[in-house]
Parts: sequence; structure tokens; C-alpha cells
Amino acid sequence: MQKFTSHILWACPDCGHGNDQNVSVPELNFAAEKMSGMGVDDCIDIECDKCKTVYSGDVFVDFSGVEIEMQDPHEFSIRGDMPMYEPEEDYEPPSNPHSIAKESLNLLMDMVGSNSPKADPQFTNRLVFAGAVSSLEAYLGDTLINAVLGNESVRNELLRNNKQLGEISISAADLAADPSAVTQRVVHELKGILYHNLSVVNVLYRDAFGVTPFASKEQSDILFPAMAKRHHCVHRNGCDKEGKKLTDFDDAYVRSTINAIVAVVDHIEDVTSQDLPF
Repeated sequence: MQKFTSHILWACPDCGHGNDQNVSVPELNFAAEKMSGMGVDDCIDIECDKCKTVYSGDVFVDFSGVEIEMQDPHEFSIRGDMPMYEPEEDYEPPSNPHSIAKESLNLLMDMVGSNSPKADPQFTNRLVFAGAVSSLEAYLGDTLINAVLGNESVRNELLRNNKQLGEISISAADLAADPSAVTQRVVHELKGILYHNLSVVNVLYRDAFGVTPFASKEQSDILFPAMAKRHHCVHRNGCDKEGKKLTDFDDAYVRSTINAIVAVVDHIEDVTSQDLPF
């Protein structure tokens, strides 16, 4: 059964670790007649990735996002992304993530500067911006997973170079029953990666392909800060932590971000389609 999840960022009150997680949340009430009636609430537990402290509290879920109020052993609040279903375990990436990404990005570029509500003149540009980042995330994940599934050398390089994935253990019985068990376990781990975390993506692509996703420093200088701004768009409707509406999303900025994403997508497609250096 598919999990209904939300992406959350939160600092552990006990150890201070910054957690970047997908957490299971209750499914929306899809039987409601109106969208306003689809919200649900429930209890929730979350665990710090570093110190393993478990926090308990309440969660409210609606289409706009997730509100979590922790109560034990500390009181604090977390705002989560719009909830959605996780891909099923048998999810197969499309065979042409590059053409899909390029089509989406071209359409989004055409939407830059479209009409927005008078009360929020950059609203549409923020949606376009968030959509472009989502297209990048999908491309990065699908391309890496396809490479691991289709090229044993890529899988082996990833296992050899990446400490976390290299520590995956498979029993002899599982391997005897399914010779592809190692590959499937790696793919399972890759499906859980948050591909807007470009530091993690940079390491994974370096370990798998021996190359960085960025053809130039200019691209990384644009896209790393863009991931933080994505968080403001998705979690706070374009506001910073102090509740101040950001004004960064003018036509020029959104276009430059999309152009940088297109450059990254084209660069990755170019270097991964050539003979790999191993």
C-alpha cells in the first residue's frame, strides 16, 4: 500500500541535528464533498536521524500542507510540504527522463510573467519556480535509478564509492533467490533520496558516474540558494521565517533559474550518455 507522506525540515531540540525527512501522515478525506472538508488530524511520532529521540504530538493535514505540533518530550511546531503518495515500490522511471524534463521546463518558461492575483503579484512565478525545481528533482532521481538498473558498472561504482550504500547487506539466501537483490536494494534506497538536496545529489552522481551534475560554478551558485527558496515557496507561500513575503521571484530570476536547470539536465544527459570512465 502506498504511503501518504509529507516532507519536513526540523531541528532536533535535544541534539540540534537538522533533519530532512519524509514522514507518513494520515490520508486526506477524499470522500468529502468540498476541498475544505478534506482535512484530517491524528497523532504522530517522529524520530531524529542522529540521536534517535522520538517525539510525539498531533498532525493536521490538508491540501495546503501539514501542521505538526509536538508535545513530548518537547513542545515545538513543524510545517510540512503538501502531502502526496510516495511512489510504489514497483515504480519504474520513464525511459526518457531527459525529454520529459525538457518539455516541462520549456512549458514552464513560457508561463513566466503570467497574470497573478493583485494581492500577490509574484504568485504565478513562484508556482513556475517550484514546478521547475520539481522537474529537476524528478530528472535527477529517474536518471540515476535508470543508470543503476541498466548498467552494472554504474551500480558497482556507486557501491564502491558511496559509504552508506556500500554498507548495504544482503543475505546469501536472498541473493540466491534473486540475483538482482543487490540492485533492487540500491534502487530502494535511491527512491528515498530527497533530490532537492543538491549536496547529496552531487555526491551520488560523483560516486556513480565520476562527474558532477554541474557544468559550471555559475549553475551551482544559482541552484543551491534556489533550493532554500523552494522551501519558502512550498512551506510558507513565499514568506521567510519572519513571515516577510520574499520579492525574489521576478521574471529575470525565475528565467535564470530555469536556464540553470536546463543546463544541468543537458550536461548530465551529455556526460552519462558517453562512454563512462570505468
